[in-house]
Amino acid sequence: MGAKNWKLSGNFLTQDVDLIQQKFSLPRPIAVYFASRGIGADQVRDFINPRLANLSDPYRFPGIKEASARLWQAIADREPILIHGDYDTDGITASALLALVLRQNGAVVNSFIPHRFDDGYGFTPESLEKALEMFGKCGVLVTVDCGITSCEAVQNAVAMGIDVIVTDHHEAGSELPKALAVINPKVYPELEDLQLLSGAGAAFKLSHAFVKYGRENNLGGFQTNLEEVLDYVALGTVADIVPLLGENRILVKYGIEALRRQLRPGIRALIESSRIRSELAPADITFRLAPRINAAGRVGDANVALQLLESDCIVDAYNCAGQLEQFNRNRQEKEQEIYQDAREQIERNLAWQSPYSLLVAGRDWHQGVIGIVASRLARDYNRPTIVLTIQGDEAYGSGRSIANLNLVEVLSQSAHLLERYGGHPMAVGIGLKTENIAAFYEEMDREIRKQISPSELERFIAYDGEAELEELTPEFFTYLDRLSPFGHSNQKPVYRFNELRVVRCGAIGGGAHTRGTLQGRHRQMDFIAFNRPVTEFSSRILDVLATPQLNRQQPGEPPQLNIIDIKDVY
Repeated sequence: MGAKNWKLSGNFLTQDVDLIQQKFSLPRPIAVYFASRGIGADQVRDFINPRLANLSDPYRFPGIKEASARLWQAIADREPILIHGDYDTDGITASALLALVLRQNGAVVNSFIPHRFDDGYGFTPESLEKALEMFGKCGVLVTVDCGITSCEAVQNAVAMGIDVIVTDHHEAGSELPKALAVINPKVYPELEDLQLLSGAGAAFKLSHAFVKYGRENNLGGFQTNLEEVLDYVALGTVADIVPLLGENRILVKYGIEALRRQLRPGIRALIESSRIRSELAPADITFRLAPRINAAGRVGDANVALQLLESDCIVDAYNCAGQLEQFNRNRQEKEQEIYQDAREQIERNLAWQSPYSLLVAGRDWHQGVIGIVASRLARDYNRPTIVLTIQGDEAYGSGRSIANLNLVEVLSQSAHLLERYGGHPMAVGIGLKTENIAAFYEEMDREIRKQISPSELERFIAYDGEAELEELTPEFFTYLDRLSPFGHSNQKPVYRFNELRVVRCGAIGGGAHTRGTLQGRHRQMDFIAFNRPVTEFSSRILDVLATPQLNRQQPGEPPQLNIIDIKDVY
């Protein structure tokens, strides 16, 4: 899979660093971080001090006041409100969030989460019919994390006398659904700053507008504390791998704090079953919490995850969390089996592949886990990847992109070969006839070659800039914490440290990892190097890429470098 080069992020100048450092009296490595990420001096203060007060007015969304008024009318008239969600973490948390806010203000609410295999993705005429059969008539239907391309389903609902409010964050099609309101930032050019929102983020905007409208018109909302539903927003936003920038960063920062407080029995049970021992961070959502919630929709019943999040009883919550554990173990087994099959196809040259793209397919691979396999393969081989499961004469799949390649745009060029496609620039779902797989791959690969350069396929590790060990002061670590939450598009800073001497090192973890001490010009610092045996540190002088960190597992311990990569100097 190739070695990785080191590449300096951005094209910033020394004077950019100096300006930021002097204007805000920052440690130099922190100023390097801002310059590297393209965060200008006019943005630094708000970045260091993200505040809920900096969230924009939800009324900026066209139609959102009308949507809020209709929800309050439904409450006054005792009309049932139906929420149509989605089976992933973003859709489930968005459903729980909106349902909680509405119920706190007297609404009669039912939530429908479609089954991945029985119902398929999104708000469809079939899922509308099934939801109404399950819960009975409703006056208002709100979609969360879906609906933006559901023109037929919306039309059918309207014909039944149902007012539809669409909240979504996916790309729109050529036609918008004729709903009472469409709450999707990607639809409105004037909301460009909000186009990074997740499905839970869009549902939060409607909740914010609903509470604001109720208070302004003396209808209610006075007892609702929106800060207490930000745990749902953080879960959905981090799980959906949207950039942690702009308002997302504010929502996740305060949402993480709400998660740490474990305000709900379901959140407490989920955190305990995930065995999170130290202070919860976004990475814990990515690697521990979200996989368990997603597992319900992938290999079980997503309603179990919704029941967990909405549970008021700790006993019921532990029961649901236990079911998620079993779903997750099942998911891991199926995922690993398919991943190994796919790797074998690639290594034996049985897959459709080129230096620019990958496509693997297997008969009756479990549809619920192929998206995870696509993510792993795209990361392993640094190529846009499609994974298909073949079921008779139909094939269904997921795709993951790399770099800045918009996979939705790529697929649009071969739409005539697809039965369906959609998603995000970095993650898509597709369906096609089995007989069209080869032709589709040829067209996809040809289009990718037009849109991506060979340099974007190079394997490299980006770093923010150079630093010295003596610059990693207590003040530096104070500011480092204020750069969080870290995640997609706001990764932890990586610095290059030149000519460090290995003072000592020893094997840990049965020899798989190494711990030791490095000496800079005027200071020593401990390091941890995961998946690097001690033999890699036989050279006495190294250049190092590393992320400075405080030890989360042992608070009070000295800071350390988390080694990303090393190069021998001599």
